[in-house]
Amino acid sequence: MDWDAQFDIVCVGSGLGGLSAALTGAQRGASVIVLEKFVQLGGVSALSSGQLWLGPNHLAEEAGIADSMADANAYLGHLNQGFAVPALRDVYFEHSRQALRYFTDVIGLEMQVVRGLPDYYYPLVDGAAAQGRYVEVKPFAAERLGALADVVLTSPYGDGYSYTMSSEWIDMQAGGTFIGDRLAQHLAAGERCAGAGLAAAQIVAAVARGVDLRASSEVVRLIVENGAVQGVIMRDATGDHAIRARRGVMLATGGYDWRPDLVRAFDALPHAGSMAPPSVTGDHFALAAAAGVMPLPARAPSQTPIFLGYAVPGESIYGQPSTRMWLPGAPHSIVVNRKGQRFADDSFYPDLATRVARFDGQEGGLANWPAWIIFDQDMLDNYGLLPAWPGQPLPEGMAMSAPTLEALAEAAGIDVAGLYATVERFNGFCVGGSDDDFGRGKMPWPRIMTGDPRLPHPNMAPVGRAPFYAVPLIRVTMGVPTAGLPIDAEGQVIDAHGDPVAGLYAAGNAAAWMDWGGGYNSGIANMRGMLYGHRAALRMTTEQEGRS
Repeated sequence: MDWDAQFDIVCVGSGLGGLSAALTGAQRGASVIVLEKFVQLGGVSALSSGQLWLGPNHLAEEAGIADSMADANAYLGHLNQGFAVPALRDVYFEHSRQALRYFTDVIGLEMQVVRGLPDYYYPLVDGAAAQGRYVEVKPFAAERLGALADVVLTSPYGDGYSYTMSSEWIDMQAGGTFIGDRLAQHLAAGERCAGAGLAAAQIVAAVARGVDLRASSEVVRLIVENGAVQGVIMRDATGDHAIRARRGVMLATGGYDWRPDLVRAFDALPHAGSMAPPSVTGDHFALAAAAGVMPLPARAPSQTPIFLGYAVPGESIYGQPSTRMWLPGAPHSIVVNRKGQRFADDSFYPDLATRVARFDGQEGGLANWPAWIIFDQDMLDNYGLLPAWPGQPLPEGMAMSAPTLEALAEAAGIDVAGLYATVERFNGFCVGGSDDDFGRGKMPWPRIMTGDPRLPHPNMAPVGRAPFYAVPLIRVTMGVPTAGLPIDAEGQVIDAHGDPVAGLYAAGNAAAWMDWGGGYNSGIANMRGMLYGHRAALRMTTEQEGRS
C-alpha cells in the first residue's frame, strides 16, 4: 500500500470514545489522528448533558459521599435483567473509576461530582444511590479553543443545552439561583458546560498533546490484510487518502440514527426522529464488515433508551426537519393514548418510553401508541415547550388547540369521554398530590429534572385552564442504539467467528452494550465512550511498548 500518511492510532469519530482513545494514546507517546465525518468536532456526546455515570468514584469519595461496589452491582443487576455479559459488567465498574481518575489526574480534565442527583430508580431499586454516581465537567472557557471555537459543537437546539450544568438545575430545585440566570452568566463569561464543555476540554487537551484533528474527513473503508486492520481510506474535499494505523483503528462513530433501515431493523421503529448530527449513519457496521464483523443487538429494543419527543414544523436543524426530545413531568400536563387514558408515570420518561412500546395483539397492536401530550394554558405560560419559552406561543402546526377538552379530543382523534374522565381523575389527584394510578411525582429524579419547586407537589398541577393543547408524540433517537459491534474487555472488536480482529477497536455507542445489557441510566453512554476509548488505547500502546 502506498500510504499518504502514517500514525500509530487512527480514531474514527470525535466524540467521547474517539477523543478518550486519542488522549490516552497521545499521552503514552503514540502519534494519533482523529477523523470526523461531520463538519464540526465533538460528536453526539458534545450535544448531551455531559454526565458520566460510573458507580463509586474518587470525586464522590473526596466530597464525602459514601458508596459501595456491592450496591452499584445490585443496581446494575436489576437494570440489565441478565442481558449483560458478566465479565464485561465487572469491567465497567472496576475500570470506569480508573479511567475517570486518569482523565482528571493525568490528562487534567476538571470534573466534579453532581451532588443531589439520584440514580433513576432511587429509592425503589436495591443498590440505587441518592447521589454521588454522576460526574460532570466544570465550566470551560471557550477562548481556550482559539481558532477551533467554531469547529467544536455546541447544541443547535438552544443555549440551555450547552451553557448550563446539571448541578445548577439541582441547585435551583433546592431554592438556589434560577437556571436562566446561570445560563446568562455562562454565556457572558464564554463558558461551555455539559457535553459541549467536556468536548472542548478534551479537544484542548488533545491539541496540547499533538493530536491531529480533522473535521469533514469521512472514513469510507478499512484496509484489511490477512485478517488484520492496517489502516483506513479517508475521503475529504481533496479526494481519497490512505492512512496507515500502525497500532490500531478505533471506531467511535456513534449509532445509526440517520439510517432508517437500521433503526427499523434493530430498534423496531418504523418511524423516528433524531437529535444527533446527520453524520450518524451506522458507518461502523459497513466499515467493520470488511473484517468479518457482524452487528450485535445486545438487548431488546424496548430496553434501549429511545426517547419521546415531537416535531417542530418549520424548524430545520442541520438541514433536516427538526424533532426535539421531551422530558415529561411539567405541572399542568399529562400523556394519554388514543383511548384518552394515562398509561404510565408521565413524569418519568423511562416508564413512558417503555410503555408506549407495549404490543398487545388483542388491543390492535401497540396499545399506547399513538400518544399525545395534553396540557393547558398554565403549562404553556409557566414552563413553555421548546422552542417556545414560557409565555411564548407555540410554532404554527406544532400542536392542536381547542377551548374545551371535548373539542380537543375530537380534533386529535382521541376518545372524547376517555380524555374527559382522565383529566377529571388526574385533577382530583392534584388536590392531595398523590397519583393513585401511576405514582407520578414520587420518584426523586423526575421531581428534580422537571418539577416546579415552588409547588407543594412539584410534578402535580391540574389541567384546567383553557385553551387546551395536544401535541402528538414521536420516538426520538439520541445516538444510543440497540445494536453495536461486539467487543472484548479492552474494546477490541470480535468477528463473526468469535475471534478478535487484530488492529480494530470500538468504543461508545459504536460498541454493543454487552457490559450493560438492558436498562439505562443517564451518563452511561458517555462513560462507556470514555472507558473503552481509554482501555483500547492502553492496549494499543502497551503492545507498542512491548515491541519497541
